[in-house]
Amino acid sequence: MNLSKRALTATAAGVLLLAGCGAAPTATIQAQPAAAVLAATEVETCSQDGLSATASFAPDGISTNPSSWSDESTMGKIRKSGKLVVGVAGDVKLWGSRNSQTGQLEGFDIDVLKRIATEIGPGLKIEYKVINFAERQPALIDGDVQLVAHTMTMTCPRWFDENAINFSTEYYRAGQKVLVRSDSKATTLADLEGQKICAATGSTSLANLKEQGGDPLEVSDVGDCLVKFQEGEVIAITSDDTVLAGFAAQDPYAEVKGEAITEVPYGVGIAPDDVEFTQFVNAVLEEMRSDGTLQRLTDKYMAGTGELPAVPKAVYGRKVDGR
Repeated sequence: MNLSKRALTATAAGVLLLAGCGAAPTATIQAQPAAAVLAATEVETCSQDGLSATASFAPDGISTNPSSWSDESTMGKIRKSGKLVVGVAGDVKLWGSRNSQTGQLEGFDIDVLKRIATEIGPGLKIEYKVINFAERQPALIDGDVQLVAHTMTMTCPRWFDENAINFSTEYYRAGQKVLVRSDSKATTLADLEGQKICAATGSTSLANLKEQGGDPLEVSDVGDCLVKFQEGEVIAITSDDTVLAGFAAQDPYAEVKGEAITEVPYGVGIAPDDVEFTQFVNAVLEEMRSDGTLQRLTDKYMAGTGELPAVPKAVYGRKVDGR
């Protein structure tokens, strides 16, 4: 696959906090027939194999014990090198962002990656590469990173299109919503018809917005949406409720409203065709489910953001000898 190398940003972009600066416009509610409003949907089933987009490869004998790994496994090579290279967000509060006091990356996705690294080998160094939404798949395909944990939605196209990658099992279930001013009555994309809505390039939220006939303002870094919103360039932001919760925590005049537009299952991105590494990551996630770690991370980072989802159960079924 002839894909050019993408330059990956090594430091996180800062999000300018402008809450209360200037008067942002208030959304105008558009009257819409009920059929125009997207209802929350179940996770898609892939026509290529009849499996859910959340289905992954069962561990089948691959565990966190190095004796279960093949000699040429990615885990063994990483353990020998002493370094795991990962792609993460740098401006998604609660999931992957820099602590302003320590300068260290922190969040739900960061903690998931730390656990995976620990299971590969004690003292393993993690090299974080901050990337945007559109860079997630190319970074894996080009070999710039070995894992991506970046609020990444598991979809059929991402399993099967020309930029296909592997996914772990699902570790969190988010939902696409809208963020508007707290005094706005808008709760759906249909309510915001004809008005500028910010969404990140390469995101499923942008694809859904376009499918709804929305008027998007695209940004490469999702954190820029908060700046556009606070400066009044857009009337709303649409993204995963996890991302929007971080924005709302930074802006007292913003609020996440309405029901989920679509179901958004998160998986760890892994290089295409590296089934054994995918199985290993799934073995780690199985341990994190059984020992309560995923529940603790959900409580730690998402408490206070609304009703918390249950920790997703693992779904398997993908064949080792094919996608």
